[in-house]
Amino acid sequence: MSQFKRDQVQDMYYLSPMQEGMLFHTLHHQEKGFYVEQMDMNVKGTLRHDLLEKSMNIIVERYDIFRTVFLHEKVKRPIQVVLKKRPFTLDVVDMQDLSEDEQLVRIEAFKQKDQLRGFDLSRDSLMRATVFQTGPASYRWIWSYHHILLDGWCFGLVVQELYAIYHALLHDLPYKLEPVKPYKEYIQWLEKQDKQASLQYWQQSLAGFDGQSTFKEQRKQTNEYELDEIEWSMSKEETAALSELALQQNATLSSALQSVWSILLSRYQRSNDVLFGTVVSGRPADLAGVDRMVGLFINVIPRRIQLTDQMTFCSLLSETQQQSLAAEPHQYIPIYDIQAKTGQQQLIDHIVVFENVPAAKKDEQEALLGFTVEDMNVYEKSNYDLNLLASPGEQLQLKLAFNQRAFDPAFVHRLKEQLILLIKEAIKHPDQSVHTLTLVTKQEKQLILEEWNAPELEHDQLYLSKWFEHNVRKQPNAVALSAEEHTMTYAELNEQANRLARHLQKNGAAPQTVIAILADRTSELIVSLLAVLKAGATYVPIDPDYPESRIQYMLKDSRATHLLTHSTFISQAKALAFDGTYLFADDQEISLMSSENLPLEAGLHDTAYIMYTSGTTGQPKGIMTTHSNIARVVKNTNYLTISETDTLLSLSNSVFDGFTFDVYGALLNGAKLVLPKKETILDMRELTGLIREESISVMFIPTALFHLLVDEGTDWMRGVRKVLFGGERASVQHVRKAFEVMGKGRLINVYGPTESTVFATYYPVDEAIPAEARSIPIGKPLNQTSAYILSQQGQLQPIGMVGELCLSGKGLAKGYLNRPDLTKQAFIAHPFAAGERLYRTGDLAYFREDGLIDYAGRVDDQVKIRGHRIELTEIEAHLLVHPGVKQAALIADHDETNHTRLLAYITCEDEWKDKLDVIKSGLKERLPAYMLPHELIRLDNLPLTTNGKIDKRQLPKPEAPQGKRHVKLPVNEVEQKLLVMWREVLERDDISTDDHFFELGGHSLKAMSLLSKVSKEFEVQVPIHLLFETPTIEAISRYIQKQDQEAAGYLVFNESQSPTVFALPPLPGYGFIYQEAAKTLDGVRLIAFDFIEADHRITQYVQHIQHLQPEGPLTLMGYSGGCYLAFELVQALEQAGRTVEKVIMIDSYKKIGESDLEGRSIDDDIDAIVHQSKQSELAHAELVQEALAQKTRAYYETFVKGVNQGEIQANIAFIQSEEQMDIPDWMEGWEHATTGAFSQYQGYGQHAEMFKHKECAAQNAQLIKRIFNQKNREPVL
Repeated sequence: MSQFKRDQVQDMYYLSPMQEGMLFHTLHHQEKGFYVEQMDMNVKGTLRHDLLEKSMNIIVERYDIFRTVFLHEKVKRPIQVVLKKRPFTLDVVDMQDLSEDEQLVRIEAFKQKDQLRGFDLSRDSLMRATVFQTGPASYRWIWSYHHILLDGWCFGLVVQELYAIYHALLHDLPYKLEPVKPYKEYIQWLEKQDKQASLQYWQQSLAGFDGQSTFKEQRKQTNEYELDEIEWSMSKEETAALSELALQQNATLSSALQSVWSILLSRYQRSNDVLFGTVVSGRPADLAGVDRMVGLFINVIPRRIQLTDQMTFCSLLSETQQQSLAAEPHQYIPIYDIQAKTGQQQLIDHIVVFENVPAAKKDEQEALLGFTVEDMNVYEKSNYDLNLLASPGEQLQLKLAFNQRAFDPAFVHRLKEQLILLIKEAIKHPDQSVHTLTLVTKQEKQLILEEWNAPELEHDQLYLSKWFEHNVRKQPNAVALSAEEHTMTYAELNEQANRLARHLQKNGAAPQTVIAILADRTSELIVSLLAVLKAGATYVPIDPDYPESRIQYMLKDSRATHLLTHSTFISQAKALAFDGTYLFADDQEISLMSSENLPLEAGLHDTAYIMYTSGTTGQPKGIMTTHSNIARVVKNTNYLTISETDTLLSLSNSVFDGFTFDVYGALLNGAKLVLPKKETILDMRELTGLIREESISVMFIPTALFHLLVDEGTDWMRGVRKVLFGGERASVQHVRKAFEVMGKGRLINVYGPTESTVFATYYPVDEAIPAEARSIPIGKPLNQTSAYILSQQGQLQPIGMVGELCLSGKGLAKGYLNRPDLTKQAFIAHPFAAGERLYRTGDLAYFREDGLIDYAGRVDDQVKIRGHRIELTEIEAHLLVHPGVKQAALIADHDETNHTRLLAYITCEDEWKDKLDVIKSGLKERLPAYMLPHELIRLDNLPLTTNGKIDKRQLPKPEAPQGKRHVKLPVNEVEQKLLVMWREVLERDDISTDDHFFELGGHSLKAMSLLSKVSKEFEVQVPIHLLFETPTIEAISRYIQKQDQEAAGYLVFNESQSPTVFALPPLPGYGFIYQEAAKTLDGVRLIAFDFIEADHRITQYVQHIQHLQPEGPLTLMGYSGGCYLAFELVQALEQAGRTVEKVIMIDSYKKIGESDLEGRSIDDDIDAIVHQSKQSELAHAELVQEALAQKTRAYYETFVKGVNQGEIQANIAFIQSEEQMDIPDWMEGWEHATTGAFSQYQGYGQHAEMFKHKECAAQNAQLIKRIFNQKNREPVL
């Protein structure tokens, strides 16, 4: 209050709730001009500037609100201060000398500056006006004020009085105005209200509301605001009809508009429980003279509308009006108090405003004032991104005001058209269910049914094996299959399949017999699939990694009579409780069968396979897919052409229908199928190498794997003709990155549930996806497939509105095996094509304006994780089977990168509260790995909604592990970097360096992501199997450091120990030879050097030692040829001033001359050494042939020519092998090689076995440990 003196102040009082809200938002968005109301009026006639200014000053003197400022600093609660005087100045700008275009530019620039200028609520006069004279009888009157002063109704009153005063001054007449009722009386009325009773009303009214985010598919996240408006008028006839309809229900036109809007909102939200904000007048009927008060009375309150299944528009209208009347005594409560009371901070995200503002007629204006306001444009920056505004009259005026940074204008135009159509429908069918009122125009219906779902031409269809045999005849010698290192031509594959098919028939297989196939990703799997089809039977693919209980269920449910497997799975197969016939694909008897093609004994609509997917009952459900279904997706298609020149890569598991595309897409089109082993698919480096080596031209990749491959790099895709990806929502960022390399038409996003056979829609990425795009479309229907977006009542949804995606056509499976109830529920009668079926996918989607479909989530609790479809209720059912679990709830949690993880919440019996690991391990026995929850979280109680259901929205995110546990911190830089990576990949912070990667929620895809990061950070390739075998930060760190050390030319064993021994290697020159000995030397840090091929190797060894042990006495060790190197190195170290305490020489002697090869050549010896080294499993695992030969040659040539000269000061301990060898002439013993002590010991094993044979290595290591620990300068033995 320092700006104003006490004698300038007339009054002070608190703010109304709406004023407090506007004060908050204005302070919060100071730079954005929030709540600035700007009227731009185009005036014709004669406008007296002086009289207008005088008139406005009279208004300011008359109403306290125009002399008010708002203070919030250094006060417990904001107050409004009314000043005694606040002179008003009208700015006048004459721009008659400017052209019309220049005038428009200047005025628009002024308006924008005025809007952004805003108001300082604690200092400024909160109203200002400028008149621009644009011609002799034309003006632009810009009148701005802060909305905190008054609302629309008050503005109408003020304008009426302003014109009355202006008219009186113009004609020199006295003006007579009604007495003023001060705004202060309203504030005093507010203070007397029973606020707690009103809050109780709102709490009850909003009880059980689950919250919402309206138009979330269309809304863009932004902090910027750019106003746009779409205005239109209803016809007089429609306005009258809607008014009459409202009158019949004793309702207002405002309630009618709210009712229509609630229906529209309900369709967009797919919910019968919707909520929006409404602006109420806020003028209490029991406050005398309130209609003549000027100030801010309006308030925003929540309007919750709950539709019922059979509710008509009339009943909805009546219900809305009753709610409006019930809320009236409580509508003064500020929205922030309501939000706080109900615990929902984001209750309202848009508002509906019915503006009932008094206005003067133009002809009356001109007669009284000498000017008319031709039109008035109102600018108001709202706190909401979307507002629906209506003004009554003979023609109801409607406006959608929106933030075009948040909403695309095209969407808001569609919203307008839908609202217009819905009003017409409500007037025409007031007694019809609101859910059946159409929102689709005739033009839209024609687009959806006829143009976007155009009928496809029929083509010849054949039984699958006949398509395959056609290609066998066409190109018998072409390669059909490459599995690991095994290839088969079309003729070979056909012959093997024929033999096996006859073997199946011999053992009882008949048409439509169900044969389960338990097999790995080998050529036998492909042979088995074809054989079953050739026998006319049906196959059930089973993953050998599935839990035994799941396999047994599938065998029982499918009523499989045969189990076809490989002898490698004989133990697993025989352990199953299966009473059918066991058959083995590698049975020797099969080779005796005829290889000729079998006569056809099946039809196109026979079941080719039964594929099991996750089910809601706790057990998977089998989907029956026909030959015709499969042919549709791989033969004569509109999305992809596959020819004999193509090579297809199969990355899908055989139990998922992506494998159907891989196998039959290749073999039914004469292409080559490449079937990599599981380990290759999990190793990004191997997989990308395979893509290049096999010249893959077409490949379908599950989306999650596609993301990882793109992260790995883009070189692999340069030679691929078509990359299809699908299975879950794709990342825009990854698709953009891939598109930069592949370009137009080579990337295809595919979508389809198993029930519609592999793919139902496709989207070829023919142009760069904008960076701000939120998703990749799933495109348009495949050939012989139609797609519809339906409401919950089975009606077509209009363009842009989310509904359930439903599919029809030749791809629809027969249904669910043994589940007629589920089949009837999911496969319904086609509402637009008599006699056909429609499959309800349970997926949410919407049509874009261009006819492409965008995916929008799931109707139910089904999710996709890494391409696998999962019913959350199935996992819940398995949890509830456990005797210790009382309640269970699953959610799919998403992070910023759209990664999905399963979180399981349970309540337990007391004795199980600390046994979550046991409960989780029980799940592992019953569920495949991809269905296991990433986190199992115990709660004392699961949160419930008011109607008693588990409230999944209130389940806490697992930010920290349950219970206290020791967290082991990183001990070096490598572990620290790995910890950061683990946290990123596993999306949790509470990680210990000894934690198990997979027990923290890791899985194969996360493992690949992690190892890709490791590779880029450390330039080290960590094998995928290593992470599975030793899944801790500590273990991976050790491996990385070992690789770093190998690159530097040494290995460090027992790194944490401090006493150190430096070891020089024997031929062929690798320190890895000491690995076994290091296990026994567990109290010693053993640093084992490789032979350094450079000529200055001794200098390099010295540098390494100086770095690894900068101070203190040294101990060295050499074995075989390493003794020569050890002596040279000790000499160099001693010359450098280091003390070498002792050197242990193992089974070799001092070289006093060049080696005598006794007639052999160096090359002969090198070949022998290399050959012997390759026989060693250790060496073979570590070395590649070229490096082995190169290092061996360098070492052997050095050794043969090398001579040890002079003496050393270090003590020498000599260990002799059990092999008695004569010392050659060019060598001598070590006794005279030192000025220090010499000692000799008997070692263990023959020369070559001393460190290769485990037992010998351990015994020799014990001896070395004893020597190392002996005191210095002991006498010679």
